Amino acid sequence: MSSRNRLFKKVKVRSSLFTGFFNSFRSFSLACNSKGVLIYFVIPFLLNIVILTAIFYFSYSSLVPLIKSALSGDQWYMQFLRVLISPVLFVLLSIFTVLVYSIIGGIVTAPFLDLLSSKTEKVLGIENSGESFSLATLLSDIFRALFNALRLLFLIVAINVFLLLLNIIPGGSFVYAFINFLSALFFYGFQFYDFPLERRRYSFSEKLSITWKFKWSVFGSGLAFFLVSFIPVIGFLGLNLCTMGATKTFVEDIKPVLE
Repeated sequence: MSSRNRLFKKVKVRSSLFTGFFNSFRSFSLACNSKGVLIYFVIPFLLNIVILTAIFYFSYSSLVPLIKSALSGDQWYMQFLRVLISPVLFVLLSIFTVLVYSIIGGIVTAPFLDLLSSKTEKVLGIENSGESFSLATLLSDIFRALFNALRLLFLIVAINVFLLLLNIIPGGSFVYAFINFLSALFFYGFQFYDFPLERRRYSFSEKLSITWKFKWSVFGSGLAFFLVSFIPVIGFLGLNLCTMGATKTFVEDIKPVLE
């Protein structure tokens, strides 16, 4: 563990679910009032239309019929299982859909979202939020983003495999769905705080430590992203709005602590 990480862990921080949540929605007015920011919405917005539409179509045209066929049958116990398990499966499917969207959308639109995050910092008064642009830096950032995405995906899978053990406990499926939802919210939010932290070249473990320290703000950003993803049209702006919202939270609450 680095010395700066050890010192950071001893610091008391301000972390708020409401701040992380509402900053994502406040970012809409910030974008509208900052012409230099609004232009960075265009490409991610168009890409998000394709990505989100494709994932939702696949989930609800392929996975839903598969689940229904697995629970088909006129037996009394199958009818009982449908009533008992269907709500849990619906929640898990929604979590899975948004999680896949956040990961794939985050990877595809990462260069544009990083620019949006950097521009947001400048609007908020942070003039130099990272290295100057160059082709070598861009290529390095792309490889780092892919590598970090793979590590994040591995961590998510590992946690979910561990949580599956809860299903052997009576009523454990509901506990599993709840804890799975909370972990998903954290990882939804983590990806947005990753942009300003990555520009400052924090390691993956340091970023996890920092975001966990501010977990309530991260949960709030993740919850905003989850809810926004289901709103028609606005859902396509989810990655953009939450990237700006997390950057605003980072500048106001996290950056002063790190310094």
